[in-house]
Amino acid sequence: MARRYRDAAAKLQQNVQKHLKDMKELSSSEDEEPYETSVLEGVFQSYSRGGGDTSMLNRTKNLLEEAISGRSVTCLICIGSIKRLHAIWTCEHCFSYFHLSCIQKWSNDSISLRSEENQGPIAVCKPKKIEWCCPKCRQSYTKEEIPRKYRCFCGKTDDPQNHPWLIPHTCGEVCEKRLSVGENCKHKCLLLCHPGPCPPCPQTVNGVCYCEKERKRVRCSAAHWSCGKPCKKTLLCRTHKCENVCHEGDCDPCNYSSTQTCQCKAEKTKRPCNNPFWQCSKVCNKLYTCGYHRCERVCHSGDCGSCPNSGMSSCPCGANQRFVQCPDVMETCLGTCGRKHNDCEHNCPEKCHKGPCPPCQVLVQKKCQCTMHTRSLPCSKEFKCETKCKGTRPCGKHGCARKCCNGNCPPCEKICDKPLQCGRHKCTSICHRGPCYPCPRESKVTCRCKETYITVLCGRERHTKPPKCSMLCKLKYKCGHVEENRHSCHFGECPPCKAICDKQYPKCGHHCEAVCHEYVAVVFKQVEKPATPWEVQPPKTKIMTLECPPCNTPVPIVCFGEHETDEQPCHSATRRPCGRECGRLLACSNHKCSLLCHLYSPVAEYPNVPSSCRQCNQECLVSRPEKCTHKCPKRACHPGPCPPCEVLERLPCHCGITEIYLRCREISVATEENLSCKQQCPKNLECGHRCRNTCHSGPCGNQICTKKTKIHCTCGNIKKEAPCNAVRSGEIKILCDATCEAKKIAAKIESEKEKQRLKALEEEKNRKELAEYEWKLSGKKKKYKEKRVVVNTDDRGVLQKYWIPILSVIIAILGACYYVFYV
Repeated sequence: MARRYRDAAAKLQQNVQKHLKDMKELSSSEDEEPYETSVLEGVFQSYSRGGGDTSMLNRTKNLLEEAISGRSVTCLICIGSIKRLHAIWTCEHCFSYFHLSCIQKWSNDSISLRSEENQGPIAVCKPKKIEWCCPKCRQSYTKEEIPRKYRCFCGKTDDPQNHPWLIPHTCGEVCEKRLSVGENCKHKCLLLCHPGPCPPCPQTVNGVCYCEKERKRVRCSAAHWSCGKPCKKTLLCRTHKCENVCHEGDCDPCNYSSTQTCQCKAEKTKRPCNNPFWQCSKVCNKLYTCGYHRCERVCHSGDCGSCPNSGMSSCPCGANQRFVQCPDVMETCLGTCGRKHNDCEHNCPEKCHKGPCPPCQVLVQKKCQCTMHTRSLPCSKEFKCETKCKGTRPCGKHGCARKCCNGNCPPCEKICDKPLQCGRHKCTSICHRGPCYPCPRESKVTCRCKETYITVLCGRERHTKPPKCSMLCKLKYKCGHVEENRHSCHFGECPPCKAICDKQYPKCGHHCEAVCHEYVAVVFKQVEKPATPWEVQPPKTKIMTLECPPCNTPVPIVCFGEHETDEQPCHSATRRPCGRECGRLLACSNHKCSLLCHLYSPVAEYPNVPSSCRQCNQECLVSRPEKCTHKCPKRACHPGPCPPCEVLERLPCHCGITEIYLRCREISVATEENLSCKQQCPKNLECGHRCRNTCHSGPCGNQICTKKTKIHCTCGNIKKEAPCNAVRSGEIKILCDATCEAKKIAAKIESEKEKQRLKALEEEKNRKELAEYEWKLSGKKKKYKEKRVVVNTDDRGVLQKYWIPILSVIIAILGACYYVFYV
């Protein structure tokens, strides 16, 4: 049974985890990820290089921030969120987003409903242009403009790929759309593919103000501006000038009044200057040139023209025609009028007459507008019956009930009153076909304190996160701390109290420095292991008041050896070893105690801590006198100075030839005479002669050497002896004499003879080489021996030449015979 229970519990936990994972995926949204500012900067990078002003980007920048801020955009057709991976369509007028499938269904339904309106029993209306409109701004689109593909905002790329570092539904390339702002703007948008309208053109051009008085270099998007000066353009009255500040468009009408004459100049009156041309009610009544008739036109300017009663004229029916000269008048004839009526095809049966023809009285069979009844009536009369229309109005729900309807039933005048998708309101539009428009009302999503709110479309409250409120939370803590726990408005429980307890401990008198622990939520979990899955109890939370924690106020405590003072929590403060060596001088007064930190005297509270230092057992480490390399005679460490050293030492003298014996204590006070062997110094002076002083330390010093040394002249021919000091100082010098000059001349003659001998040898060698070369070119050839030709003759017999083929033939014959006779 226990195994079955474990399996059931494991399966239950697995289903719970799967359900939680699905809920997490549904609750999380890809569009709620926070955006990086580098993305927005990358979009505006190209525009910034083009010299755009950041203040001109506010409109486009707001749309871009909304696109990458993580806030979900709502499709107004299905009232659902538009995510990064959804295919969308964007209106070119209001730049709103819609799902591609939703807008396709919307446009097809709109076109089908418009097509059904023209269908009826009698189609007498003109064919209308079938269009569909944007669900938000009602911008009209033709049937050919129904979106078929998912395109990026700039329209260059179909089905743009979703990239984590790009704005959703963009291709990442430069927009390059023509900037619509500006009359003659030919520049292109430098932003990356972006939602919403392109920003104003940032390029500079030669612009002119509205009144055309001031010209300067301005942005292409503001090629015309107001210079702030009076307009001064001549108004329509041609008398006054515009006094408004430089403005766009036509000037306002003139506000002044003036005395103006009519067109015939018969009357004068004071009228507004904005309408200088007016007519009085007086008939012209001027005689034409004929002298019999007068002009019947009302007040006019200029000449009245020729008399309309003179010239070629005809009777009213047009049968007779002749030239008439005033005062003659063209009379009616005796024939029938015969003119066609304007409303039908029948001819007028009356006699020739002036003025319009009377109504047509020809009897015809007429059908009423609903084609239900027929009756003989005069052609000029309209026939309507009393039968009510049984058709339905364009809404498809209510009947027409109009008398004698021609099939084009009027639009329904009743209110739709269908419940909208938000589930709260009803449709207030006129009764219609198909789905109702989305609810136009807005709802408020508030924070907990109801001070901060955002407006969303009605029905989106459940799917919209409440706004972050910057107001202070109005809930009060039970512990009474208010000022220490001020925090912003929030949902759920308030954060734990952060105030300090500050209660006094009864033992030490310090105050509690812990966070407030009154009315704290304590979680109690099940300790005992449940035997069955249904005995598992969830953790329980209970509001309790906890005791103050141990006092942690730092208290100064000295270590055992009083080396340092450490601050310890009050509840666990006690003397402890600091870990250093004791450091007190021992009895030898040379070394210090090497034990770890301990007490100087016994203390009853710490019976196990040593309270005395150890004895010194080291050798004497006092530094020995100068030049003494022996140990202290006492060996062990002792107080006071060490005894003098009596060891004999063998030392070399200054010159290093003889050895001298002295005691160690005498070496440090020995003089130079004690270390001298009293013999002549074996060192050489700078001149190379031996020092004449006795054994001494250091260099031999400056001595005057008077020993004889040899000196030569410059050529080395004359040699003499002189004192060493005189030779080194340059006092004695030997100069060359005549013998030296003769010796030089003889040496020079000898060298010239040697050069002539070598030159003769060189010429002889060249002569022999030239003779050998001429002999080779004289034509004498080398004799060659005749080659001996030896002819090789073959003296072998026939058997020696062809023994191999003969032997192979014999073997073949023998094999054939063996096969025939034995096989």
